[in-house]
Amino acid sequence: MFSFIYFGFALLLSLPLFTSAAPLRERRSKMLNRRTTYTLSDTYAGDSFFDEWDFFTDPDPTEGNVDYQSKESATSMGLARVENGVAIIAVDSNSSLPLGTNRASVRISTQKTYNGGLFIYDVPFMPVGCGTWPAIWSTSTATWPDDGEIDMIEGVHESTQNQITMHTNAGCSLATGQAITGTVSGTTCESSGSNNNGCATMDTTTNSWGPAFNTAGGGVFAKLWDDTGIKIWHFSRDNIPADITSQNPDPSTWGNPVSFLPSGDSCSVADHFKDHSLIINITLCGQWAGATFSCGGTCQSAVMDPSNFVDAQWKINSIMVYQPS
Repeated sequence: MFSFIYFGFALLLSLPLFTSAAPLRERRSKMLNRRTTYTLSDTYAGDSFFDEWDFFTDPDPTEGNVDYQSKESATSMGLARVENGVAIIAVDSNSSLPLGTNRASVRISTQKTYNGGLFIYDVPFMPVGCGTWPAIWSTSTATWPDDGEIDMIEGVHESTQNQITMHTNAGCSLATGQAITGTVSGTTCESSGSNNNGCATMDTTTNSWGPAFNTAGGGVFAKLWDDTGIKIWHFSRDNIPADITSQNPDPSTWGNPVSFLPSGDSCSVADHFKDHSLIINITLCGQWAGATFSCGGTCQSAVMDPSNFVDAQWKINSIMVYQPS
């Protein structure tokens, strides 16, 4: 009698589970495969490009041989200007300098800060030349690297590959085994004064950096920063997805990113990356470019000659920031 009652009761309890399991799986599948739509929130482009940026004028934290200029000075020297709708950020390529003198350059950061989003940079030309160390990156005004740093485009001298690097305080590492097109060259994101290599990924395509990038007409870099982590793509000029061009971006269709720092047990992205301004700069020599200089003579002597920096300039068609709708 007890067995029969127990069996009947158990069967009754099990019925709702059987009837609801299929719809539950279907709802879960739809959630996992749902396309995220994005709305354009900020555009930095054209004649108003520099309107919402601050110009950094302190000594270079990376010990480069540059004097970063104010907005007024950079504008009057032609180091921050817009030509035919293209924003140009440049190093002084006119002045012959005595040995040991810093060269005028520019570092700018957005007045607005971000805690995520989809960031799309259309870059037709990047700085090249021995002694140059250009970067497009983001970080906060907090004590470095407490709120993280994302180096999306960075390299030195005549590099042929873009290096993507994340810097954090303690407790963040790059989990390997992700589906990416780049090559991981460091997994420890924790950075300090004694070891600030960060967790890095190299873009193995031949046109992601330097002269080859410029000859190909540049391209587009995209950064998706959301609750899954931080992903970065690079598209050459001839391979920019149509949805980017139409301003209706859909990262789910772009294939594997070059770099991916997943959010999880190895690194809680929300805890390590906060309140970032977007930054563009060009330094010379310094901790990286100075230490790896091999173009003949010294990096400091190269800074003296303005002809070395004729092509030391960023050209930016646009930076578009999207947020999930």
